[in-house]
Amino acid sequence: MRKKAKNLIVQALKVVLALGLIIWLVQSGKLNFKALANLLQPQYLAAGFCLIFANMYLTSERWRMLLQTQDHHQNSWQTFKLTMIGIFFNFAVPGGVGGDLVKAFYFTKDHPESKMIAATSVLMDRVLGLYAMILMALFAMLLDWNHVQDHPTLRLLWTAILILFVVATMGLGMIFSQKLYDRGSFKRLLLKLPGNSKTTRIYESLHMYGRNYKYLIASVIISLLAQTFSILFMILAGTASGLGAEMKWQTYFLVAPLGFMATAVPISPAGVGVGQAAFYFLFNIYTGHPTDLGPTTITALQVAQFLSGLLGAYFYMQRKERVPEKVSQN
Repeated sequence: MRKKAKNLIVQALKVVLALGLIIWLVQSGKLNFKALANLLQPQYLAAGFCLIFANMYLTSERWRMLLQTQDHHQNSWQTFKLTMIGIFFNFAVPGGVGGDLVKAFYFTKDHPESKMIAATSVLMDRVLGLYAMILMALFAMLLDWNHVQDHPTLRLLWTAILILFVVATMGLGMIFSQKLYDRGSFKRLLLKLPGNSKTTRIYESLHMYGRNYKYLIASVIISLLAQTFSILFMILAGTASGLGAEMKWQTYFLVAPLGFMATAVPISPAGVGVGQAAFYFLFNIYTGHPTDLGPTTITALQVAQFLSGLLGAYFYMQRKERVPEKVSQN
């Protein structure tokens, strides 16, 4: 009972934080809901949902690609349905990882013998998604290098992203390294840590994803394409709102990956509230002047993702099994 009460309190605090950030942005005039009304025009709606579903399909294909490295050959429709259920639960459960847990739960139900693969596949899927965000931010800053060098804050941001890229690359390299695996030195180190048995099993399972670099590289490329569709949606929303008429496309491709990383932190449902604040500050830093563009475009993206995620609710209702309470609360 104590654990359940603690979970409820944590979830309530996350919801309060998200609502508080939204209210602050609206009251201070930093979130322009009126500008979003222009997106309701048929031409923008049609193009917008095409971009959203392209992103969701590619996200599903990235996960399917990772499952193939573990000799699980699911068809696209199966993984797409589970992905949509996960997207729905990203909004239904406070925190950004609820959908991953639900997706892993249903994969385990379909493949009872593959519990570890279910857990590590969604973990690797998220890790590669974040890695692709770092790559995209680096490329965007290189393409707009003169602007970055002219601003001390952006130079500092460049250094931070570069360090993050190096650390992430080294970390993935250590996990996938066949030499380290064969020597057993990394495994011996893990055995000295608390919970060594489970940690070692997770390491061994994650290592298997590096056995086929073709699928691994394809997963990163798919991640970059999926994020590109999300950013194109934000450009569309910025154009429709009238707030982004003079904004360079490079700005979106730099700011969006950094903002997406902020929304990936599991402190609110699907990053709502946190994303608005992050995009507001990031766009202001990059442009050098206050603009409502950031929170307005990320709100448009989140609303479109939520509406599309309702398809996941339909797929969820079709399932005979229901998600256990302990899964939906994590």
